[in-house]
Amino acid sequence: MEKIIGINPVIEVLKSDKNIEKLEVYKKIKKETIIEILNLASKRNIKIFYADRRTENSQGVVALVSEFDYYVDFAEFLEKLLRKEKSIVVVLDQIQDPRNFGAIIRSAECFGVDGIIIQDRNSVKVTETVVKSSTGAIEHVDIVKVTNISDTIDKLKKYGYTVYGAEADGQNYYYEENYPEKTCLVLGSEGNGMRKKVKEHCDKIVKIHLKGQINSLNVSVAGGIILSEISK
Repeated sequence: MEKIIGINPVIEVLKSDKNIEKLEVYKKIKKETIIEILNLASKRNIKIFYADRRTENSQGVVALVSEFDYYVDFAEFLEKLLRKEKSIVVVLDQIQDPRNFGAIIRSAECFGVDGIIIQDRNSVKVTETVVKSSTGAIEHVDIVKVTNISDTIDKLKKYGYTVYGAEADGQNYYYEENYPEKTCLVLGSEGNGMRKKVKEHCDKIVKIHLKGQINSLNVSVAGGIILSEISK
C-alpha cells in the first residue's frame, strides 16, 4: 500500500473516488484539527486506526491507498481538452525533484491548468513526497505520462495549442506575450533546462526578468510566475 500524508492531502483524497484502505491517526492529535477528516472518513465508512507514534511530516494523519493511481491516458486527456475553448497544459521535460514536481502541481491547480504531461522515463514519478508537496492539488490536476515529449508537443500544436518554453535566454519576457486561449508551457529540468530537441519544438521561448545576483530561479517558482500571467 502507498501512503498519503498530511492534513490537506488526506482531505482531498477522501473527497476523491480513490480506494482508501484505512486511516492512521496519531492518538494525541487534537480532534478539532482533523474534524473534517473524521467526518469524511465516517461518510465513506473508512476504518480509523489510532497510532502511538506520529509518522514523520504527516501532521499526525496518514491515509493508506492501494496504489498511486493518478495517471491519465494521453488520448483520454486530449479528448477532454478538445471539449474546451480555453485550456492551459504544462509539459515537464525531465524534472527530477519530487518536491519541485509537487510544487508545480500545486501552482498548476491554483492557476487553472488542465493537466501536466511528463515523460515515462528519466522523470520523477508520482510518489509519497510528490503527493505531500502538492498539498492535495494532485487530486484536481490530470497527470499524463507519454513516451516522447517532442511528439506530444507536436500533437498539441496540431490541435491549436501555442507552445511556450521557459528559459533564461528567451526571446521575450513572459509578461510581454498575449497568450492565446490554448496555451502550453514547457519547463525544463532543474540542472539543464529543456533539452535541445524539445526547445526546438516550442513556438516561442520566454524568460523572467531577474534583478538579483543569482541568475536563475527554482523551476517550480518560475513555473508559478509564468502560469500566473498565462491565467490572467
